[in-house]
Amino acid sequence: MVSQKRVSKRGGKVRRALLAVLLGGLMELACSAQAEAQVVIDIFGPAIPRFPICVFPFKTEGPDVSGASQEAQRILNQDLRISGFFELLDPSKALADPFRQGLEPREVDFEVLKLLGADIVVGGRMAMEGGNLRWEARLYDQPQRRMLFGKVYKGGSQDVRIMVHRFVDEIVKYYTGAPGIFQTQISFISNRSGAKELMLMDADGENLRQLTQDKNLVLSPRWSPDGREVTFISYTGANAHLFALQLDVLKRRVLSARENMNGPAAWSPDGSRIATTLSIHGNPELYLLDRSGNILQRLTQHPGIDVSPSWSPDGRSLAFVSDRAGGPQIFVMDVASGQARRLTFEGKYNSEPAWSPRGDRIAFSSVVNGAYRICTIRPDGRDLVQLSNGAGSDNSPTWSPDGRYIAFSSTRAGGSQIYIMLFNGQNPVQITRIAGEQSLPAWSPWLQEH
Repeated sequence: MVSQKRVSKRGGKVRRALLAVLLGGLMELACSAQAEAQVVIDIFGPAIPRFPICVFPFKTEGPDVSGASQEAQRILNQDLRISGFFELLDPSKALADPFRQGLEPREVDFEVLKLLGADIVVGGRMAMEGGNLRWEARLYDQPQRRMLFGKVYKGGSQDVRIMVHRFVDEIVKYYTGAPGIFQTQISFISNRSGAKELMLMDADGENLRQLTQDKNLVLSPRWSPDGREVTFISYTGANAHLFALQLDVLKRRVLSARENMNGPAAWSPDGSRIATTLSIHGNPELYLLDRSGNILQRLTQHPGIDVSPSWSPDGRSLAFVSDRAGGPQIFVMDVASGQARRLTFEGKYNSEPAWSPRGDRIAFSSVVNGAYRICTIRPDGRDLVQLSNGAGSDNSPTWSPDGRYIAFSSTRAGGSQIYIMLFNGQNPVQITRIAGEQSLPAWSPWLQEH
């Protein structure tokens, strides 16, 4: 049971009405103060500022919560670092504990925080209450010397990650106008067990789960728009078959087991159609399937190879890869008419298109000076931007559901691991540190109300 209420602190105004929702057994209570002069980051502007923020160790009541308190602080710092909107400061550099008198704004030593250089501060306390973990978390504005908002979360010790992700999403929402991405997940492929298998993790790279035990070759995960299924390719004998895995029960169904090629799925935004590549007539062509895998329409009929479809958010267009112009290049097709136009002209090898949920950019992999790099381009072919560079190769871009981040695989640190960066290439952060090779990330849609 999740319940949330917001009440003003002394002198403040209620920011939101009472809200109560059901969600899984974790109780959340909240209070906040109306911002008098709130600064909102233009997250899609030419330069994204970073606010200096410091997360102080949470006060603990009882010996049973010290581990949970330290874990909450660690996850909170990691989430803030991944977000790219904050500069993390070390609380050990403070001259004194600013919360030694308490958590109320009148008790907080804002002079200590000013000397530390922290504009934003997180403080709180954690205790056991009635067999549940109770975490009170507060966000403060040092220059204005006031509390911005506070929340109280209640749940089991296993819910610490959920609590922290929700709180960080609220912090990001306060400063950007939109919630953070820490209640989403990323599926990907890992060979840590020897064979390539389908994996699932939270957007911070933790809470890892293995979804398949095929002990063979699994590739190309894609999410359904409702977040209930992940499609993937699995090799059965010599053929690759297309499956859909229902995540709540880990039950799979066959979408396509046709002869020759069964390519990765690309779900339409409304979830009613699936674009994929089939070679039932010999040449790899794009087709539309229904949710059950029945063929609705053949989209291409060309001597070239057509693969890797990605839908525009309005469901009217598909970006895809074709070698009809020689080497692999990105094309865009109007689904209704079937008319296709070439999108990329720079570089001899461009692949793996991924259309932003905002509709304004298409990310893709491009070979630049012998290495794969992540690039984006407008759907009309203008404004090509290379986002990644440096050591190694960068592949398989996938957008967060808000279009603010791109996850990708990279060998910049040696073996292939998953990274997240802002849409403009800033703040690349490695989120997996797993044995073996991690590749082909696919970002989930929103999995909670936001």
